[in-house]
Order: sequence, then structure tokens, then C-alpha cells
Amino acid sequence: MLGFRRKPRITDALYGNLMTSFGRTVDLDPFVSGPAAALAGRVADEQPLLVSEIDRALYEGSCIYHLRLLAGAWVMADEGNVPRATAEVFEEAIAWRFGPLARGGGRLPHRLSELARGEFERQGLHPHEGHQ
Repeated sequence: MLGFRRKPRITDALYGNLMTSFGRTVDLDPFVSGPAAALAGRVADEQPLLVSEIDRALYEGSCIYHLRLLAGAWVMADEGNVPRATAEVFEEAIAWRFGPLARGGGRLPHRLSELARGEFERQGLHPHEGHQ
């Protein structure tokens, strides 16, 4: 985490508030929802078995939905519409939720956040090309 000295304390209430807030806003703006869906899809394509395991633990489509909302939080933070710290807390909240559901589940929101922040591997790849 870049902005915190320690990880925030995640609770069910905080998690629910973040999901509700971003669930209401991400899909309303095509300039947020499009890039958010692309980022979530990229991460899901990298780890399809992990995505399936999380979906089995929650509900079908839940993993991509959570990742899409997180990606939307990063898009909005990049635009200055929400504080960066909010996206950082949301990243930790989803890792907190996914972690117990599947071994390595917490890595998915962290990977999405790396991509959203432009922290991808620089082996001659552009952000739109495949991860190697």
C-alpha cells in the first residue's frame, strides 16, 4: 500500500459501505465503466481458476463484479473524483474478503491495483498487451 503506514482495519460494515458506494457510481459513467471492465477482465483472464474458485464461494460473477468496482475506484481516483486513499482501502477490503475464499484470492485485487496504477512489468510491454 502506498498511502498508508499500516493497513486499515477492515470490517463488514466498511466493506459493505464501499461496495454500495462504488456499486452505485461505477456503471453510471461510461468513461469509468469501460476501463473498469477492461481492467477486471484482464485480471480475470490472468487467473481464471482463481476467479472460478471465488465465484463458487460467493456467487457466479462475483469476482469480476468486485474487481470491476475496484477498478472503477482507481479510475475515479485517477480523475480526482475520489481520494486515492479510498481506492487503497477498497483494494485492502476486497483482498480481505477474497483471501479466505481461495488460496491466493487476495492477490487478485492487488494485481488489478498494480495495473490501474500503471505498475505493470516493463519488459517491452504496453499496458494493453498481454502479461508475461
